[in-house]
Amino acid sequence: MIGTGSCRLLARMGGRIGIGIGIIAAAILTVPGPRSWAGLAWRIDPAQVLPLDQLPAEFRESVAEVIRDHTFHRQGVPDSFPCNAGLYLSLVNEPVLTLALWKDLAESPVRLRRLGANRYQGEDGAGTTATWDFVLRTPRLHVLLAYLNYTSPRSNARIDARVVLILHTGYYREANSETYIQHDVEAFVKVDSRGWKTLARTIRPVIERLLEDQVREAGQFVSLMSRLVVMHPTWATQIAANQAQLDSDARTRFCDIVAQNRKPGASNGRPVVVADSGADPADSRRQ
Repeated sequence: MIGTGSCRLLARMGGRIGIGIGIIAAAILTVPGPRSWAGLAWRIDPAQVLPLDQLPAEFRESVAEVIRDHTFHRQGVPDSFPCNAGLYLSLVNEPVLTLALWKDLAESPVRLRRLGANRYQGEDGAGTTATWDFVLRTPRLHVLLAYLNYTSPRSNARIDARVVLILHTGYYREANSETYIQHDVEAFVKVDSRGWKTLARTIRPVIERLLEDQVREAGQFVSLMSRLVVMHPTWATQIAANQAQLDSDARTRFCDIVAQNRKPGASNGRPVVVADSGADPADSRRQ
């Protein structure tokens, strides 16, 4: 059973894409990082943030520009949780799969499609569209470059931005031989919209709150989904088998990892989400 806290997390995440739609994100309890805006910026050297020489040449300058000339920056606090390394990487590297697991448990207007081997596009049904590339995918470092557009459904307001999302991951074993993941996320956002300086004073606090929420909730999401897959392996493999956007190798690999990590006493059913209605949480359940 998923408790009220997790249910609220799923519901909040169902309402927006932001940078979190990559389903890669991580880090719980973000803390304010360096910030810049409207001429008050201090620059960060991209070479001190990333090994730029490891990025494909066609993305290198765009990534460096967003980091160097960012409008917003958030550095996440490292988070640790038990999870098999292969399962963790499947959830990070296959956003279509992870989103499908999520949407089976929580109503969400978010749509996602795979455009290529490393490119995805999603929209949240509320005016936000994001297209992003995995410009680097290794077990210890993931880098995403996203192009984000928001158009207000109530006015002519429009925001265009580029986002660089960086995920650092470490792996270790506890004394009980259980594998743990430790990861943290760093997000850089560069607003490209004209007229941003005029809007910054009123819009900036809203975007900062959303960014902070996204960075925090993304890590919680990865941790939550990994626990659900371990506790409900039959459900997870059934969802994976029905994902036409996944190639057969990805489906087989995920199902094999889930089977190998099946715990004694694991459920053959699907998770139960306890609705957060303000009343007794046990009053409303989705089977």
